[in-house]
Amino acid sequence: MSGGRILYNVPCSVCHDNSSGKHYSVYACDGCAGFFKRSVRRNRVYHCKNRNKCVVDKYRRNQCRACRYRRCLDSGMNKD
Repeated sequence: MSGGRILYNVPCSVCHDNSSGKHYSVYACDGCAGFFKRSVRRNRVYHCKNRNKCVVDKYRRNQCRACRYRRCLDSGMNKD
């Protein structure tokens, strides 16, 4: 288990796992917050092989980085 605090009543805005608090302006789990942070800092560009239609949930969030990053942005994560 991560060192983050778990907010059981507030789901992650990206994958709907348990949120650990507000990260980059939205409630997010540690996994999605860390993924977003690395993606922004390293200027990553991802491409989806499934026409941007992948499911991003607790169990499949690691299958497509492009769709996960898009969900981060769509949920309101702020790069600044």
